[in-house]
Amino acid sequence: MTIMQAATNQNGPDDCPVREDFLARLVTGPGGECVDLTRDLPEETRARLALFCYRRNHLRRVGLLLAATCSKAALVRESGHAGELIHLQAQNLEATLSGDRYLSPRYMRRPVTLPG
Repeated sequence: MTIMQAATNQNGPDDCPVREDFLARLVTGPGGECVDLTRDLPEETRARLALFCYRRNHLRRVGLLLAATCSKAALVRESGHAGELIHLQAQNLEATLSGDRYLSPRYMRRPVTLPG
């Protein structure tokens, strides 16, 4: 079984386009590793995976890293105008991530206090 066969998951448009175990490998490894692991996937699958990750705050960095490996046309085919915006953000990754309030360091957030 090749990496493409092991990774591909044929589901609906809102479902993860790869198998759960493959996704786990992507998100637990270092950032550059996710790009290496998906290099052999068809561009359509990489674009769907990039969008799947981007739409989830905790996976947005992975989504942008993967989107940077896709053509603008592939991202647009998968999500229309949003694909153009994601492509632009992926090309300016550091600026995008530094301005993303969901990815800001935890020390900048107010701590949660519980009554007690």
